[in-house]
Amino acid sequence: MLHLGRSAPLAAAGIVRDVTSLARRHPAIRGRAAEHGVVGARIGALRAHAPGDRLLQLVDESERAAQICWERGALEVRVARDDAERALLWKGRKEAAGAVGRLAPTYLLQDAVVPRSKLPTIMRELIAIGARHRVRIANVFHAGDGNLHPLILYDDRDPEELERAKAANEELLNACIAMGGTVTGEHGVGLDKAKNLPLQYADADLNFMYRLRRAFDPETIMNPGKVLPSHPACGEGFRPARPRVPDGAWI
Repeated sequence: MLHLGRSAPLAAAGIVRDVTSLARRHPAIRGRAAEHGVVGARIGALRAHAPGDRLLQLVDESERAAQICWERGALEVRVARDDAERALLWKGRKEAAGAVGRLAPTYLLQDAVVPRSKLPTIMRELIAIGARHRVRIANVFHAGDGNLHPLILYDDRDPEELERAKAANEELLNACIAMGGTVTGEHGVGLDKAKNLPLQYADADLNFMYRLRRAFDPETIMNPGKVLPSHPACGEGFRPARPRVPDGAWI
């Protein structure tokens, strides 16, 4: 599904597999947004929209993107004719997470990021991770900036399912970082992902962040325990090792 509107900033998003099928059945979408093409692809949906000064420039790109969608098995490709249709297309994206309640009572929502060129690779890996940990993973993501929003589904009445969901979450974060991504694209680090920062940053980087934070919050009273991990590098006594010049090198 392509979405080309006249008054919104450039963006792109995807709705994948489980979420796509749910959107067709969700009462808030069925008969309104769905009939306007929200679930226009069998595997996923892509939409892009731009302000008027770029509309002509994107016509050719939208046609090329539409052709790619058809070649990849899209069921429908529709261009929004006005702002009202654009809003309906976005409605499907925004309400997709709520529809997941039909699949499971609870989910872990993640927002790790990969380079856009790695989206096909991480989507295949996401499916494999779900299979390894025996959890279903729906996904509503920002295709335009590589920001994943996997919803790892589980039943919170079963502690074992929660542990499997957590394990899948950690493996997914590691996979994203290994592909050159980050632990968060927009939701932030908070308490949940602080422990993962050493996967992304060197000790010296973490120590610099800690010291900068202390400059503004010397008593550590602002959100204590959040953002930065409890890590040996995050302390005033940390001193990064001096780089060693290889034997025989010329300086």
